[in-house]
Amino acid sequence: MYKRINFRILAIFFWILSVLSYDLGNAHPGRTDANGGHYNRETGEYHKHVNEDPQSTEIDTDPGASQDTIASDAKHAELKLAAWNIRIMSNKSRTDAELEAIARTLADYNFIAIVELRDEVVLKRTQKILSQMGKTYQYQLSPAVGRGVKERYAFLYEPERVSVVRQGELYPDAADGKDDFIRDPYWATFRAGAFDFSVIVVHVIWGDTVGPRKAEVRALADVYRYVQESNGAEDDVLLVGDFNRNPNDAESYGPIMAIPSMIRLFELPQKSHIRDSSLYDNIFFQKNNVKEYLDRSGIDRFDETDFGNDDKAANLAVSDHRPVWAVFSTIRDDDGSNTGGGTSLKSAGIHDVNSDEVINILDLVAVANGFGKTEPDINGDGIVNILDLVIIAKEFGR
Repeated sequence: MYKRINFRILAIFFWILSVLSYDLGNAHPGRTDANGGHYNRETGEYHKHVNEDPQSTEIDTDPGASQDTIASDAKHAELKLAAWNIRIMSNKSRTDAELEAIARTLADYNFIAIVELRDEVVLKRTQKILSQMGKTYQYQLSPAVGRGVKERYAFLYEPERVSVVRQGELYPDAADGKDDFIRDPYWATFRAGAFDFSVIVVHVIWGDTVGPRKAEVRALADVYRYVQESNGAEDDVLLVGDFNRNPNDAESYGPIMAIPSMIRLFELPQKSHIRDSSLYDNIFFQKNNVKEYLDRSGIDRFDETDFGNDDKAANLAVSDHRPVWAVFSTIRDDDGSNTGGGTSLKSAGIHDVNSDEVINILDLVAVANGFGKTEPDINGDGIVNILDLVIIAKEFGR
């Protein structure tokens, strides 16, 4: 009889969860067809995005749960972050047709660090086109940087998924009396679910000789340490952008790679240039700090999937660089704190019954097993009942 009661409680929970987590949005952050799938840019294969990865953090409820519910849970459990050098992205040089082509690729990501942006007007035009596609984005925009031709950096993000913890700011390059960068790096701190992170974006100078490029890459170790120290207890820092050096340049990358547990996600023979000539774009972070990384990353070969490998057409319409991307969990904060006042589950008032740092089916079972008893009493009314289950349902996945 007791087991039957618990089964009924679980059934009620799944009904509650389906109501609370129902999401009319698209299950995949990028382009999908009427069947809910699309062609994989890396392999050219067609696939859908429900329970496709055995290492995914998707929440799989009972077999009778709706596909919308499962997809919604999966969607909000992950953040797909990209960095992209979009060739001469300016209002004067970009037609609406070109921005539509750019937007189709941007829409695949929840967060994009943009390099080689020239002005805010073109960013607003792109934002409007994305809105017409049903995708809402906001942005953080840097001041103009550089000598001669000025550029800007931008962090473009979905506000439904990402919030700003610390406003964007330029690295104070001249504060130490040196001038290490032609285009000072730009950084900001964000929160996606329980994942708090800072992103530094840089466009290393090309110049007339290789010397200035190598010097700027070497100086990025100081930038990384500066941002980490500015964030107090928040150590999740990502360094992204166009570094204008291949990763096998040990002399240039030596200082940044010497930082404990530092990794970069892309290595030769991978290529981020559409002519497959170089790997200048990359994503760096410390693996011991950014434990939210889900070991899934890639280089978006839009030039092949969208332009049939016509490099000239892809370059003119979009860019000569491909986006590089990585996926992070948003359901767990590995350090439990951030400069914006973020907290652990416990200090945030989240009811992690079994203390595994995530609210999931195990917490539900623990409450269900206490039904009619005094513990675990979630709402403090002296008895474990359906009201406690409703609280767990609202916190599910956090």
